[in-house]
Amino acid sequence: MNLISTETTSQLAYFKKHSSGATPFCMPISSPNPGPHVVIVGGTHGNEPGGVKAIVELHRAFGSGKVRLNQGKISFLLGNPNAYQKDIRYVDYDLNRHFNKREASSVEGRRALEIKRFLKDNDDIEALLDLHSVSIGDFRLLVYTKDDTDKIEFAMTVSAIPLHFVFHPEHMPGTLIEAASTHGICGLIVECGNHYAAQAVETARHHILKFLIHHHLIDDDYISPETAPAKITFYESIQAITPHTGFRFSIKDIKTGTKLSKGQKFAADDHGDHVAPQDCYVVVPSRVVKATDADAGFLGKRSVWEGDALLWAR
Repeated sequence: MNLISTETTSQLAYFKKHSSGATPFCMPISSPNPGPHVVIVGGTHGNEPGGVKAIVELHRAFGSGKVRLNQGKISFLLGNPNAYQKDIRYVDYDLNRHFNKREASSVEGRRALEIKRFLKDNDDIEALLDLHSVSIGDFRLLVYTKDDTDKIEFAMTVSAIPLHFVFHPEHMPGTLIEAASTHGICGLIVECGNHYAAQAVETARHHILKFLIHHHLIDDDYISPETAPAKITFYESIQAITPHTGFRFSIKDIKTGTKLSKGQKFAADDHGDHVAPQDCYVVVPSRVVKATDADAGFLGKRSVWEGDALLWAR
């Protein structure tokens, strides 16, 4: 058995041992003092281990007393345990595009129903942090819905990452944070780096602590103060890149930030060429794309905020 599978087996066993309640692979920690209830999710995609590793490390720290919960409740959730066990993005369907479905015939369909039931039954949940990572490149990114300025302010409060991707729900339907929003829960996705970069675990850990500090669940001395970025680059979705059988990118070394001109071919599949509808940028392209994927990344427009614009947002 290799190191990755040994680690994965250990983490799955840890979640099973410490889970309680009606939702499998959910580890709650509660303080006797009333306060906010927040949810921390890792492994929504099974080949993204950083968030899961950080969750297990911090759960152990709470258990040993190295980190103290002052008030409220934390629910640590392993998003897709079946895919995590296999070190694959998903088994049947992308779980993070499946929360708008209602079916129990697939692995992800059943897990989505369990998580949606958990969100509905726990009407005291205030916020949800969904930890992810990227397959191309090694960068950090905040992801949230394009709806109001409150989301921007929230993202900037809990993170100093200077790269944001705001998406229109019709371009990325069925996400966990959208499912949470139907219950009035504020959700944020953090892309913590490359799937297997050691720094991704530390980024996930840092953001969990910052998230808990923001909601006054723990003291603020568990992490060092951060300097707010002087400028933030925003990508706003204009469409999803929808793959079909035989999909492949035609641009070498494509990555987030790759600039496309209107009419430029950037990918192809058995249905034909994929062409940029306007001057735009590629955002979070996938290294491995299957015909069953809901998307292979996104196209977006870019803006940079600095100076007075950032002061207004803060």
